[in-house]
Amino acid sequence: MAITRTLRHPDEELRLRRVEWGDLVRVDFMAWLEDGSLFDSSLYDQPLEFIAGEQSVIPGINHLVIGMTVGESRTQLLPPDLAFGLYRSDLCYRVKRRWLRAHHIVPVLGLEVEVLKNDRPLMHMIVTELDKEQVTLDANHKLAGKNVMVQLDLLEIKAPANREMHGTILGGPRN
Repeated sequence: MAITRTLRHPDEELRLRRVEWGDLVRVDFMAWLEDGSLFDSSLYDQPLEFIAGEQSVIPGINHLVIGMTVGESRTQLLPPDLAFGLYRSDLCYRVKRRWLRAHHIVPVLGLEVEVLKNDRPLMHMIVTELDKEQVTLDANHKLAGKNVMVQLDLLEIKAPANREMHGTILGGPRN
């Protein structure tokens, strides 16, 4: 269920302008889990700025922001596929403890590890299980498989500066 409310905006023309794919937008947001725990918010930091339809934010935020007007607020529970993705067991790897020791890593539950290739980050992983011989490294996002409640407050719609606008098909890749 989505909740929508519109706040009063002094400039009627801007208030009536709706977000479209490719618009540069600025929003305040809050995101929390179903248990009510807040895990991210712009309220104590800078508002989030992004181009609607691009993959710089989770898909659900793009879906929520399209069609909003300045001053409008929307709140919606996002399923995993619109949030941080479905949990994938094929992204869990068992490695020997000695492999980690060879890389000067002491495994501890919850330890975040960057796997590098040619000195460049290849994959971010978290230690999720330990036994005497092996360690399980999980490359899923820590919120994968979870529903996420998101509230967006649209603060501003801006035209992207010095940017050529290309067509998109339902938010697909730009040509």
